[in-house]
Amino acid sequence: MAHRLLPFRQYDENDVVNLFALDATTVGGGGLKAIQPSTDDINADGVLVSVTNGNMGGEHDPVDVVSMAEDNRFMASYNSPVGRNPYPTNPLKIAPAASGVRPLGITLNQTLSVDENGESLLFNPVKKDELQAVLSGQTVPVLGKGIITVTSTALPTVFPNGAAAVGDKVISAGGGTFAKLSAGAAAGVSANQSIGQVLATGHRGVKNGPVPGSIQDDFQSGTYYVIKLDC
Repeated sequence: MAHRLLPFRQYDENDVVNLFALDATTVGGGGLKAIQPSTDDINADGVLVSVTNGNMGGEHDPVDVVSMAEDNRFMASYNSPVGRNPYPTNPLKIAPAASGVRPLGITLNQTLSVDENGESLLFNPVKKDELQAVLSGQTVPVLGKGIITVTSTALPTVFPNGAAAVGDKVISAGGGTFAKLSAGAAAGVSANQSIGQVLATGHRGVKNGPVPGSIQDDFQSGTYYVIKLDC
């Protein structure tokens, strides 16, 4: 699953921004049409994001329609010899935050076009909700402040400044991930660029399981971090 966020979290809904959709042009691997829920990419939840387009003055303000190229994000083209039925999309966009910047926040849902079988989620809203996802072009909720739990995919244990420990401050490491703020990271990165602090750490699952009394490895196995986020 493309989930970097774990279930434990505490936040106020007033700290959630519901204005922006993921800029799917930044998704690799053939775009959202080719990315299944099991693939971790920048369309996952738990990704630090910044605003790339805040212009609401477009022709179709405040809602736009997908361009000809964006039709490829769905399972079929909406063009025909007699007309076109374009799909509405949110023109306000976000993308993974760069290194050292203060991001808007962290995504609370993943953005998908297809399920694990390659079937379009456009026509299966129940499955979309089960996957805790929004469709390409739909608004994805972004949390700016609160307590969250993330996997080591969101806060890598090696790159770029080593594993984070309780009490470490964290910054944006680029690509939508966290990194701890250390002496090595401080080169060109000031302390006021900290976006949170590690409150607790843990480890889930046992490698090469199953072991009696243990949890067999799954997509959430490994080190996890409880972070007090304040973007």
